[in-house]
Amino acid sequence: MSIEVLQGLERKIIFSIKKSDVDSSVNDELKKYAKTAKIQGFRPGKVPTNIVKQMYGGSAYEESLNKHINKKFVELVEEYKLDLAGYPKFDLASSEGDEFLFSATFEIMPEVKLNDLSTVEIEKPDYTLSDADVEHTLLSLRKQRASYLANHEKIAENEDKVTIDFVGTVDGVEFAGGKAQDYKFTLGQKRMLPEFEAGILGHKVGETVTVDVTFPEDYHAKELSGKKAVFKITVKDLEVIQLPELNEEFIKSIGVDEGTEDALKQEIKTNLANEIKKRLHGKTRENVLAALNKSNPLEAPHQLVHDEIHHMMDRTKENMKRQGYPEDQIKLTHDMFKQDAKLMVTTRLLVQEFIKQNEIKVNDEEVKSVVLEMASMYDDPTEYVAWYYQDQDRLNNARAIAMENKVIAQILDKATVKSVAANYEELMR
Repeated sequence: MSIEVLQGLERKIIFSIKKSDVDSSVNDELKKYAKTAKIQGFRPGKVPTNIVKQMYGGSAYEESLNKHINKKFVELVEEYKLDLAGYPKFDLASSEGDEFLFSATFEIMPEVKLNDLSTVEIEKPDYTLSDADVEHTLLSLRKQRASYLANHEKIAENEDKVTIDFVGTVDGVEFAGGKAQDYKFTLGQKRMLPEFEAGILGHKVGETVTVDVTFPEDYHAKELSGKKAVFKITVKDLEVIQLPELNEEFIKSIGVDEGTEDALKQEIKTNLANEIKKRLHGKTRENVLAALNKSNPLEAPHQLVHDEIHHMMDRTKENMKRQGYPEDQIKLTHDMFKQDAKLMVTTRLLVQEFIKQNEIKVNDEEVKSVVLEMASMYDDPTEYVAWYYQDQDRLNNARAIAMENKVIAQILDKATVKSVAANYEELMR
């Protein structure tokens, strides 16, 4: 008996089961049915054997056969030392003579061999927080609480809120979605196509302008992709942003009890520093795992990828429902997640092998360090730590984070690390 290598990680093995062995264990299955069979006129457990056999014989034979199939396959797995990636598919190959011939098709786990990482270059982003970043964030906070004041004398500029009527045509014909009245939006927020917004800049209330626009090739409305359109736009209203004063009332309203500008800026600086640290770590992690995958090409078992796809789909669906999407409008497909799922599977296998080869372990103090870092983001860290330690699942999550941090650090130690300056806007996007 031998194992046939199919495509990739898929394997096939043919094995036999004696029909006499199946027959001999059918009675054992019938006895189980006899204990619970409910037949009118008989008490449970007192139904005559011939009646039980007549009613449940087929099911008993099928269960007996399945047990022999599974038992034989387990023996083969142990004999050939197979590392299965999923449950096998059994097919009847022949039922002639005294034996059944079955084929089992299955996937095995890939052999994971890690290559030398010393020649691998990994980019590690770095960024130093500046006063300008703090001022930019402060301005954003004020804009979030801004009001708008009508002004019909000035020309339209970015950050002005405009109300417009517009009609769009392609080859002189109006198209669906290309017409609106009293449409309001803020210039400079890139909600509209660039040429559309640019056509409004410099114009006043009451003025009408004709703008040429080319829809991008990846435009969501496929019938308009790459098409040239003409929009006739009339500016009906213009409002100018009014930022709130940076006074004690405003500062306290956003949670800084001291009410001073210095305290507010310090709060912003602390929060930004924590956020930048987290995002730099996240980008470094992404680069490290990408380098690990690139330097160690690995085939992912289809079954594991399939399972991961469904996990991703379930999580995405639940997140979308929490965000208010109606369930009947959530259209998810396997192809949307296939690439990410495959990467997730191969990364997991490579990281597990790295942990095994380097004998990486995590102690309780390292887990506690992760929890304390999480707790530092809260007003009462002590209370958060006490709450966190009440649940074993939370602690397991912290242990996984601590393990991943050690893996990332050790891979960086083995690889060639290149420090690169991060772009603030890209980092915070």
